[in-house]
Amino acid sequence: MQAHILIVDDDPHLSRLMAGLLQAHEYRVTVVATGADALANVDHRPDLVLLDLSLPDIEGLEICRKIREDKRLRHIPIIIVSGRDTVTEKIEGLYLGADDYITKPYENEELVARVEALLRRSRFNDYVLEEKDNLVREVKRIIEESEIKTFFQPIFDLKTRQALGFEVLSRPPTSGPINNPELLFRAALAYGMYFELEMVCWKKAFVQWKKSVQNGFLFLNCMPYLIEHEKFSGQVLPDYGIPGERVVLEMTERMAINDFALFHSKVHALKKIGLRIAIDDVGNGYASLDMIAETAPDYVKIDMFLVRDIQDSPLKQSIVESIVRFCHENGIATIAEGIEKQSELEVVRDLGVAAVQGFLLGTPSLDMPRQTQLDR
Repeated sequence: MQAHILIVDDDPHLSRLMAGLLQAHEYRVTVVATGADALANVDHRPDLVLLDLSLPDIEGLEICRKIREDKRLRHIPIIIVSGRDTVTEKIEGLYLGADDYITKPYENEELVARVEALLRRSRFNDYVLEEKDNLVREVKRIIEESEIKTFFQPIFDLKTRQALGFEVLSRPPTSGPINNPELLFRAALAYGMYFELEMVCWKKAFVQWKKSVQNGFLFLNCMPYLIEHEKFSGQVLPDYGIPGERVVLEMTERMAINDFALFHSKVHALKKIGLRIAIDDVGNGYASLDMIAETAPDYVKIDMFLVRDIQDSPLKQSIVESIVRFCHENGIATIAEGIEKQSELEVVRDLGVAAVQGFLLGTPSLDMPRQTQLDR
C-alpha cells in the first residue's frame, strides 16, 4: 500500500517539484497551499506531512502545534521544509513536535532519504504498539536459539591493497515475523534485550572468525548503549577467546550517550586492552562530531550518501576532502562506505581516503570472504 504524503507549501513551483519527486518514488501525494487546507486534509490521516513555515494564512509552527495537540492526529510524522535557517526556528519547530527539519534548498536525495527514514520509524512504532507481545516472544526466541545469520564484508586498505578487516553484519531469519535487522535491534533495545542480542551476534562472529582467517580486524557494530551497559566490559572478549587488539567497535549514532562520564571511562578501559574504535555514518547527521570528540576514534567511516556518485558532485568531493584532512591531522584513518562504482573508488582514492568498502569490492558473505586483496 502506498504511503500518503501531505505537502503544505504555497510555492507552486517548489511543491510541484516535490510532489513529482515523491511520486517517482511511488508515494501518493496531496498538495495544499494554505494552513486551512492543511488542517482540513490532515483529518484524512496522511502517513507524513511535509510542512513549510511561511504560509499565507496560518504559520506553519501553529499548524504543527495543532496537529500535536489533537489526540487523533498526534502520531502523524511531520518534517518542516523551510527556507528559514536560524537555530531559533529549528529549535521551536522541534519543540512544538516536528520530527525533522530540512532547510531549503535541499538535495532531492536527502529529502527522499529523510522521508523514508521517518516513515520506517513511524511504521516500527505502530508495529510495536500493535504487536508488542508477539514481538517480545520472537526476540527472546531468536536470542535463546541463537537464530542469527552472520555475514562478513571485507574492508580494503588502499595503500597496501590488502584486507584491513571485515565488518560483521548480523541478520535475523528471513522467514520469521522479524526479518529486518533494524526492526530486530530496535525491538531488542525497546524491551531491554539489546545486550543479550548483541552478545549472541558477537559470539557467532567470533566462532566463525576463529575457524577461518584469524587476521585483520573484526569490525563489530554496536550502539553507545552497549558500552554503558552494566554487564559490558572488556572481559567479554577474553571470555570468547578473542584478542582485543583484533576488534574494532563500530559505533552507530542511532542512540545518544546517556552518561558521558561512564561512557568515556569505559571506552578508555577498552582501548587499554587494545580495542579500536570506529565511528559509523560520518557526514550524515549532527552527532558525528560529538561522538568523535568523545571517543577519539581510530577510524571514521564516511557515510555512503557522500560516496554515492561522488564523481559527479564537487560539493561531495569537497566535504569528503575536508573530513579526510581533519582525520589525517588528528591521526584518524578514514574508510569510505558503499563503493559501488569504479569511478567512486577512483575519486575517494584520489582524495586520500585510507580504506574502502562496498559491493564493488566484496559483497557480504556467510563465510569469511576469501578475497583478501584489492584487485581494482
